[in-house]
Amino acid sequence: MSIIDEKDHVNFETNASRAKDLIKNDNWNGAFKYLKAAVEADPNYAEGYNLLGIYYTRNHNYPEAIENFRQALHSDFDLTEAHYNLASLYLEREEYNMALPHFKEVVLADPEDSETYNLMGVCCAKSGMAEDAKTFFSESLRLQPDNISAAVNISKLLIKNNEISEAKGILLYFIKKGIANFEVHYLLGIVYKILEDFPRALHHLREAVLEDKNNAEAYNLLGECCVKMNFDKQAESFFVMAARLDTAYLDAYYNLGNLYYNQQKYHDAILTLEEYLRTKEATDFIDSLWADSKSKDETVPLYNLLGNCYKATNNPVKAREIWEKSLSILPEQQDIKEAVSGLSQTSQMHKRISLVID
Repeated sequence: MSIIDEKDHVNFETNASRAKDLIKNDNWNGAFKYLKAAVEADPNYAEGYNLLGIYYTRNHNYPEAIENFRQALHSDFDLTEAHYNLASLYLEREEYNMALPHFKEVVLADPEDSETYNLMGVCCAKSGMAEDAKTFFSESLRLQPDNISAAVNISKLLIKNNEISEAKGILLYFIKKGIANFEVHYLLGIVYKILEDFPRALHHLREAVLEDKNNAEAYNLLGECCVKMNFDKQAESFFVMAARLDTAYLDAYYNLGNLYYNQQKYHDAILTLEEYLRTKEATDFIDSLWADSKSKDETVPLYNLLGNCYKATNNPVKAREIWEKSLSILPEQQDIKEAVSGLSQTSQMHKRISLVID
């Protein structure tokens, strides 16, 4: 069966025109057969291949999409739209090194394209090229000072590199202009927390959760700020909210358990920390089925805290069990080794005393 009826009687111009008319009406499925006929009639029809690439992308057939975008560029390397579409697809597939050269072709054709510079920065940041990323984000902001996405992206890099004043200046610009979104408030919350200006940090983090009520990280940071200000009740509420929003969020569980421990609410701390570990063990089992080898080092502080809780409740058996798990992950912990040794001595003393009584 031919691709379209009466194929021999329909020329290239008619197929291309029909395809474009259907696309204007968002009828990509209807346009497909005419696009195929057009590129078969003219194998150098670059725009047709580009449109086929878009069609396949919309239908999540990424190998065919990539092939058609490449074919478009083979026919016309200067077709900027095909470079942009191919780069965007690579970016979505997290193939950052493949995306970057095509984004570069876009800005060579249009040096004023702020958003593409921002996307180039994203590719570099994801590829570990932080300085190149900062250069591209800066250029994006120079071209478009109100580009919040570029401002947020460069601020994240600056905060990571401890360039706090620079990040603060960029973010405050959007506050002064009254165009800040939740990400700006969230990052400013982090900035002020680092600067130990906890009232300001609380203000911006609250603004962040007002716009994004499912942001577990922001609730956790609110809790941490409240702890620093001795607002323990509020801190507890924020940590609980963070843990509810993300049951795999270690920091929230650790912070809540540590808060209870410092309040000598050891049983509450144990319940909290054990709940996290049950969830984690189930997740680790699923990950093991997919051969996903994740580092367990991050759980060591939680195991150590849980061991302290069991010790405080006079349960040396559980304390030893938990601390030995911690040591199996990170053996060179002298303080934990000494804590386990202390439990052994205590246990032996109890045994000797029991023999005397008998």
